[in-house]
Amino acid sequence: MELKEHWNYRVLIVDDEVGIHHDFRDMLNPTSTQVLTDQLAETLLDEDSENKTSFLPNFELLHATSGEEAYDIICAGKASNRPISVAYIDVRMPPGIDGVEAIRRIRQIEQDIELVIMTAYTDKPLPEIVRDMELLHKLLYIRKPFAPEEVQQITLSLVEKWNTEQELVKKQQQLITNHQNLEISHQRLETVLDSAADAIGMFDDEGHLLFANRYYQHLFDLTEDQLRRMSSDELKGRIRARFQESELSQPGEGPLSENLENVVEKIGEPSQSEPRLFYRSITPVRNNQGDSAGNVVSYRDMSKEVEIQQMKVEVLRLRAELETAHSFDEIVGKSKNMQQMFAFMQRAAASDITVLISGESGTGKELVARAIHANSPRKAGPFVTVNCAAIPETLIESELFGHERGAFTGATTKRIGKFEYANRGTIFFDEIGDMQWILQAKLLRVLQERQIQRVGGTVNIPIDIQVLTATNQDLEAGVEAGTFRTDLFYRIAAFPIVIPPLRDRREDIPLLANHFLKKYAKKATKSIKAISADALRLLMQYDFPGNVRELENIIERAVLLETTELLQLSSLPPQVLSMISSQSILSHPDSTGILPFEEVERQTLAHALKVMDNNVTKAAQALKIDRSTLYRKLKLYQLLTSD
Repeated sequence: MELKEHWNYRVLIVDDEVGIHHDFRDMLNPTSTQVLTDQLAETLLDEDSENKTSFLPNFELLHATSGEEAYDIICAGKASNRPISVAYIDVRMPPGIDGVEAIRRIRQIEQDIELVIMTAYTDKPLPEIVRDMELLHKLLYIRKPFAPEEVQQITLSLVEKWNTEQELVKKQQQLITNHQNLEISHQRLETVLDSAADAIGMFDDEGHLLFANRYYQHLFDLTEDQLRRMSSDELKGRIRARFQESELSQPGEGPLSENLENVVEKIGEPSQSEPRLFYRSITPVRNNQGDSAGNVVSYRDMSKEVEIQQMKVEVLRLRAELETAHSFDEIVGKSKNMQQMFAFMQRAAASDITVLISGESGTGKELVARAIHANSPRKAGPFVTVNCAAIPETLIESELFGHERGAFTGATTKRIGKFEYANRGTIFFDEIGDMQWILQAKLLRVLQERQIQRVGGTVNIPIDIQVLTATNQDLEAGVEAGTFRTDLFYRIAAFPIVIPPLRDRREDIPLLANHFLKKYAKKATKSIKAISADALRLLMQYDFPGNVRELENIIERAVLLETTELLQLSSLPPQVLSMISSQSILSHPDSTGILPFEEVERQTLAHALKVMDNNVTKAAQALKIDRSTLYRKLKLYQLLTSD
């Protein structure tokens, strides 16, 4: 990339978090001698350049902590003829206006600024975040946390694009007013556009190509002369052969210059890499009299956004976890019933049979489902989770089956459902017992026919999936009560796997406890070597109503509290300590043989709460004290927390 002193390198950062501003100072600071990656260098430098390293330009960073402050800075820059070229704007900035409203106000005074939305709260495509299509012009988004190379490349590309477009406007004016410099200006324009990261082509009103930069020629694998000799229809045919409209597209309804569309490469051979997503921008060119002089069409490679918009982030996260956590070895258990469960899991993973995983809350039903997927031939495919109890009734069909554009009020785009996302992989229905009756019939049909229809659609879409389900309810009782379909029950219960509660496999408690101790001690950078005999003995006596999840939470909490190299009894939570009888407590309190009165009172209160199922009124009656007194003491000893 050729750095130009007269270019505008003013970049505005808008975020209410101070740390984000520090991050941008570090990532865009030229004094850090940040060497560009090979990939970034090859993108920004000439192909014939011998020096494949470059340093960041001297960006002029401006900072705002709210949308209102950002608006004022941009107004001031416009008034002083020192505009901002690029602005990174956070979506959520309480209090005051949010990022989208800030963009709306900024666009009213400044149309040329390149805007990047920052977000850590969604994996939705850009048109779903910014629903006003008029705001999508010169707008993309990036997810937190950032990779330094990603921020550097985006900033360099957008700064270059902004400056290139400004120069393009100036050159257009010069071409109109000074015909003698037409050839020189054209050569300079080609040089600038060839260095751009976008594929840029210029067309006249009849659709004939006037100019194509180097990236545009490479994109269509033709020279500029070959493209120029093509008729308008031939060019359109070449473009249709190269791209297809993306299902993520949401064409604008405003003027052509405000329109951003998504197009995807057509990949012919299965051995080729996955198709890339491009943002195609079409901008009209007008002369000084306002008459049309053609269009500039640019294609920006947004491959990363394909992954975001097609929900591949979740798949990538799961694949990374498979290497460490999601194997049978990580489902700890040496008891006989656990070994039997492992054998069932292995058989389920080797087939496409529908599996029903049952067990109490906290036993690890989703972990079992993930392990089955990770050890199956489908492990390279997606693993999609559906919580039947968490999806609103009005959205569940759209979530599962997807919908066509216009299927219902608010359905402005086509949506892919979870069944289609799970194709060639695994779909896991958690809390299947909470599924609505009307949806049970539709799920049964999918299991039987292995095809779906989107809401509002008429086309049958075949799907290749393994279905895993889980519940902590008695589904057979639900069948008898008429709340769960008999035919669906027998379909999903083709291969049942029962996870035993932790109280029924107490021999696994030491193994699990030490496993979690090692995990959280490392995470907290503490040198806790083992669990004391007294603490382990008490854990073995505890019934763990929350099962393995409760044991993990107990160990995580204890690791944070422990100050020695041996996890002591005193680091365990009140619900475990309350099991100790007063006699056993007083036998080994400390070196003096006396337990502090506060500790005796605290443990007595904790024991009363446990016996009365956390009913404060009943516990007060049993202790023969006033309810308000008990409540005050419970707050004093922090016994009203989740522990």
